[in-house]
Amino acid sequence: MPVTLEGCLRRALANNLAIQIARYGPPIARTNTRQAEAIFDPTWFLNNATGRIKQEAGSFFAGAAVTISRQWDFATGVQGLLPTGGTWQLSQDWTWLRTNNQYVTPNPQYDGDLILSVTQPLLRGGGLEYTRSPIVLARLDEKISVEEFRGRLMAIVLEIERTYWDLVVAETQVQALSEALAAAQENLRIARRRFEEGKDKRVSVSLAESAVTTRQADLVAARLHLVQTSDRLKRIINDPELPLTEPAVLAATELPVAEPIPVLMPMFRQSIATALATRPEILEADARLSQAGIRERMARNQRLPQLDLAASYGLNGLATRLDRAIDKEFATQWFDWSVRVDFSVPIGNRARQAAYEQSQLVQDQTLKAREDVRQQVLLDVSTAVRDLAAAEEAVRARRAARQAAEQVVKDEEAFVGAGAALLKDLLDAQRDLADAKVREMEAMAAYMVGLANLERAKGTLLEYNDIRLIEERTGPQPVVHK
Repeated sequence: MPVTLEGCLRRALANNLAIQIARYGPPIARTNTRQAEAIFDPTWFLNNATGRIKQEAGSFFAGAAVTISRQWDFATGVQGLLPTGGTWQLSQDWTWLRTNNQYVTPNPQYDGDLILSVTQPLLRGGGLEYTRSPIVLARLDEKISVEEFRGRLMAIVLEIERTYWDLVVAETQVQALSEALAAAQENLRIARRRFEEGKDKRVSVSLAESAVTTRQADLVAARLHLVQTSDRLKRIINDPELPLTEPAVLAATELPVAEPIPVLMPMFRQSIATALATRPEILEADARLSQAGIRERMARNQRLPQLDLAASYGLNGLATRLDRAIDKEFATQWFDWSVRVDFSVPIGNRARQAAYEQSQLVQDQTLKAREDVRQQVLLDVSTAVRDLAAAEEAVRARRAARQAAEQVVKDEEAFVGAGAALLKDLLDAQRDLADAKVREMEAMAAYMVGLANLERAKGTLLEYNDIRLIEERTGPQPVVHK
């Protein structure tokens, strides 16, 4: 089954289970953000109560020896949270009362009250910043989840690239050993012919036979390694069209770049700058540091005394009928208002002071953790650049070694044909050539993996593979864009 690297990426982005699982992180965090934003949603309430009271009169003004009253209370309205941290409520209350008390008038009566009340914290729990802090924290959690998904996605993409080039190396090994086996079989045929003609010794035939069986065993092991590498790539891709239960073996159709690009010092400096700006771990650490700062300010606010300002204004109406009570209520002739100040200070205030000190320690810890992440990113980039430089040099060295091995085989073939060299030297040269071909491909594959690893260290591996994230309800969907 021939596959390209881009095809493997497309299949994996659509089917890889680890990617599908990681995709749930951002939408779950997004629901937490909506929950935090919902604190400003108003609430409608409805209260209904009725009752009967029968009690012995405790005063001459009760108008009867036994007071019997029936009462019905109904209240409805809306209430909510203000951006400043205060609360508001607009309610409509109606009370119906019937009693045998002669001094209650009118009797029966409807009492209506339309009341607007506001309570605003002036110190603890007040202010736009404090009130919106849970929303900001939730949005930062959402950002962290997206960066975690990006980091997980880049790790999987890098694993796909590494496994794909492992497959290329495995195919090269099978091909090189197949060529070596064919050459050993040809040497065996020539050795047998020369022995039968009396031109060579029996030991030459034995050496040729040993070389053939050795190459056959090596080829069996190489083919097994190829199948295992193919299965590893299938497992990562997880495409229903390429199940592990099918015997089809993936065949890589792409080859590494023919000429590696030299690694220069400006590449290192640019990579450092890019990594510090785009690495998911850096962006996560920045978001967590922002969260720690917000929590520190919230804890500082909670140390303040409680000072609340409460105010209310109401319109009321009283009549024997409900409609007339409502008319009187909106005539605005009868009203009441009040203003209240509430103040309290916890004695000692140790709990809130300890919480504030804890928030400071967590903030310092997060700052140190951010610096630790930064140092690790610098190390990752430095290591990736050095590995890429070493891989680039290894490609050139391995290529020269393979070319030299080819020349040795040609020379040995000529010497053996002329009877000026031993067959064993030719067999050794053919074995060395097969190894040199594999080593060259390993060096080229390591260079390709080094390129991808450098992009991963910079935090740009997705862009390097033309992968972009599309926001969907079920989470960010990664797609290859061309």
